[in-house]
Order: sequence, then C-alpha cells, then structure tokens
Amino acid sequence: MRRSHWITALFVATNLAAAQEKPQPLPAVPVTAEVELVRNAKLREFDRRRSMGHGRFLTEADLEKDQYRQLSDVLKKLPGMLMVRAKRASGVSPSAVFVVNARGTATLNLESPIFGKNCPVGIWLDGVPMYRGLDRSVVKTAFGSGVSSGGGGGGMSEPPFDINSITTDQVAAIEFYAGPATMPAELNATQGTCGALVIWTK
Repeated sequence: MRRSHWITALFVATNLAAAQEKPQPLPAVPVTAEVELVRNAKLREFDRRRSMGHGRFLTEADLEKDQYRQLSDVLKKLPGMLMVRAKRASGVSPSAVFVVNARGTATLNLESPIFGKNCPVGIWLDGVPMYRGLDRSVVKTAFGSGVSSGGGGGGMSEPPFDINSITTDQVAAIEFYAGPATMPAELNATQGTCGALVIWTK
C-alpha cells in the first residue's frame, strides 16, 4: 500500500514539474489608450470644421469600403475636384496623379506644363501643408513666350503632390474646400485660390 502511495505521489510530482517547464502563454496586455488619444487629438480639427457645415467630408466609415482602392479614385466622390496627370513635364512621373479644381483655371493666358490650364488644389496632411496649390513652374503665354510664375530661375519652388503616394487604408478622414469662400482661415494661409484638400491619417 505504501509503495502504491509513493508511486502515485511520484507520478503527480513528475507531471507537475513537466507542466511548470512548459512555456506558459503571456498574460493578455491591455491595449494602451495612448494611440487612440493621439488619433482623437488629430481628428479634433476635422470634427470641429465638419460641424461648421462648410466643405465636403469623408469619415473613416465612408472610407471603410474603399480601403483597397487608389485614393485618386476615392476622391472622385467629392464634387468640385478632378484628377489629372502631368503633361509631359520634366522630372514628373507620368503615372503621378494630381488634384485640381473642377471649376477654376490657373489664369486666362498662362498654361502650366504640369497642370495645363487647371488650377491645382492645396494639399494638407495631418495639419501640415504639403503643397500650397500655387503652380510655380515655368508657364507659357498665349503668344508662346516663356514666363516664370514665381521662384528664381523659372523652376518650381515646390514639387507637385502625387495624391496616390498615400494609400487609402492609411486615411482616417478627408475634408475638401473648393475655394476661398468656404475655406477656413487657417487653411487659407497657403494663399491658394483653388481650394484645399485636407487628409488625416490613422
């Protein structure tokens, strides 16, 4: 009887030791709220301007079903803008897509090698201006003579912004203002006259 008890105790001890040697799963770590707080802080301006009723807006819920589409295709939902490609401009990828105002034109007698007669929209990313919407490249008049629209030496003072350089699944919200009449003062600091497109990332 004692031998049986000793064997049973040894068996239990062996199993217990084996169980202790097995790697145990780590306890679940609660997701920190820090990331969510940062995200909410970024979108606070979006929510505030949206509540004012000016402009056009796409929320994360609006973008959810378009996660795998190019951003240029998603933006076609917003009236007032067009997607264009560069007109054989030097140093600009022929596959790049740029946002221009559907109503405005750059000028009556000037044509940009990047946007043609279209007027480019200013681009903001997470509250930072990425492109001011001012075409600073060399332009040509109706008479064919070259004229610089700004910047020394006739070169662009800023590169145009390829809207598809951002993937839709990175975007949390979008706001668009078609011109100065609806554009909030804080977005008009770029002095762009053809609108502002504001993109908020996740």
